[in-house]
Amino acid sequence: MEIELFVHFAEIAGVFVGFGALISLRSARPTEPHDVVYVQAVLGLGVWVVIAALGPIAVSRYGVHDDALWRPCALVALAIWVIFVIALSRTAASRTINRSPDRLDRIFPVVGLPLHVVIIGSLGLVIFGVWPGNDEALYITALTAGVIFAGYTLLMSGMGQTDAPAPDQDGL
Repeated sequence: MEIELFVHFAEIAGVFVGFGALISLRSARPTEPHDVVYVQAVLGLGVWVVIAALGPIAVSRYGVHDDALWRPCALVALAIWVIFVIALSRTAASRTINRSPDRLDRIFPVVGLPLHVVIIGSLGLVIFGVWPGNDEALYITALTAGVIFAGYTLLMSGMGQTDAPAPDQDGL
């Protein structure tokens, strides 16, 4: 197992968590559903990648390797992914975005849905042992898709920002 690679995934995801937190704090209290959902998604994706990247490192320290390492880690990563997706999709802000006429919200699934498929598919192949000997590569594929998804979500969040007129200093 390439421990350094997994640590780098965690570091990259940590940057996304930091950006998400910074955006959240900077805007104090985002009120637009678009802002709320995208910040929550960036934070959730970043935390998921950190957990999924550090899990195999921690488990391998106990002498667990190969199939005994990747299958349980993939199962935990998939369970956390599903819980995250369900939790995010059940929020009022997510339901509002799903009905949004905004162009960015409409094109988000063009890239987002295939990334979901790559993450779930890669982890599923590991869990069911469909492609023996490639479990680590499949797991890394899922992590890579998660990092790309976080970056894409952050990009879409930034592109969806509108210029609000600055409040007049004199109250006029």
